[in-house]
Amino acid sequence: MSAALSIVKAVPTYTYRNGEMIEIPDTVVVEDTEIHNSISNSLIIRPGVTVITFASASGTIQVMSRATLDARGPISGTVSISDGARVNFHDAANGTITVDRGAVVHLLPGSVALGAIHLEGTLINEGVRGINVTGNGTVEDREGSMVRRPDRTLPDGTTIYES
Repeated sequence: MSAALSIVKAVPTYTYRNGEMIEIPDTVVVEDTEIHNSISNSLIIRPGVTVITFASASGTIQVMSRATLDARGPISGTVSISDGARVNFHDAANGTITVDRGAVVHLLPGSVALGAIHLEGTLINEGVRGINVTGNGTVEDREGSMVRRPDRTLPDGTTIYES
């Protein structure tokens, strides 16, 4: 078991059923696949695997080394992209995105990522991104892309984007 998988396993997902809190097992993808149903638990994409999501995904998403996530539906929560992995966003990417050195995240035309991005790898922006990008990675804002400023910034530094 890799360290990244161990970290995800240390933060289980829960839901209420019949008045009881029940742990939801992680969704671990071990072969190339398309996902057409919404996911609200931890999604772990194993090394070398390609996943295409068409529905919404929320929770924790771990894209391991050499894996690819092609997110055609909205994503919310935390997305971690390991060295050598690639993620393509076609829709909204709300939440926190962490991009390791050697990893690539691509905001395609029509996509929007207004959450926090910690970037050690590469961010290719052809959509709309917020200003909250930290780290030593590379940002390529391509022609037609947009960098959106927040509508409000709170005294603690929290940025708020209104529709």
